[in-house]
Parts: sequence; structure tokens; C-alpha cells
Amino acid sequence: MIIAEFYQDSEGKIRGFKVRGHAGYDSSGRDIVCSAVSAVVYTALGGMNELAGFRNFEEKDGEYISCFIPDNLTAEQLFTADIILNTMMIGLKQIEAEYGQYIRIRYKEV
Repeated sequence: MIIAEFYQDSEGKIRGFKVRGHAGYDSSGRDIVCSAVSAVVYTALGGMNELAGFRNFEEKDGEYISCFIPDNLTAEQLFTADIILNTMMIGLKQIEAEYGQYIRIRYKEV
């Protein structure tokens, strides 16, 4: 199962995420759930880099990928990152709505 954790501050703003696990929907290379999640996550990371102007993610040997918002961003960068992260969360929630036995979304306060 894929676990997508969103880390939110006390105001409910997403400060980062960590996605780990494998869906197990089908064999490697044919798993549409893993493919969908990967597309959403990597699109968000690309948006952080190209639109919000930062690249701050960690990937560990296929075990997980995570990204946290740096503290030194401008208000404009924070605004852009917030839109990207919320859009990513919406995409993952849509996948979870269809394939809930293969992906879970969790929220943690930071």
C-alpha cells in the first residue's frame, strides 16, 4: 500500500509531504496506481522547482520521496508552493477515492 503523509502547520497549511510504499495493484511496470501517484508527485516536485523556485526533496532508493517547504521562502514562493501542494493533495485524494485499498492519505501536524 502507498502511504501519502501531508504535514500541516497549526493553521492547516501544508508544510511538506512524504510518500512511501508500493500499491501492489499489479506487477511492476503495469501498476496503474503507482504510475498515477508517481505522476502526481513528480509533477508537484517539478512545479516546486520551476514555479516556486526551490528544489528541496529527498528520495531514498524507491522507499520514499519527501519534500518540505524551506523556512527562507518569500511570500510569493510560499503562495505558489501552497497551491502546488494543495493541488497534489487533491490529485492523490482522487486516486484514493477510486483505489482506496491501494493508497491511504494521512495528515500530521508539525
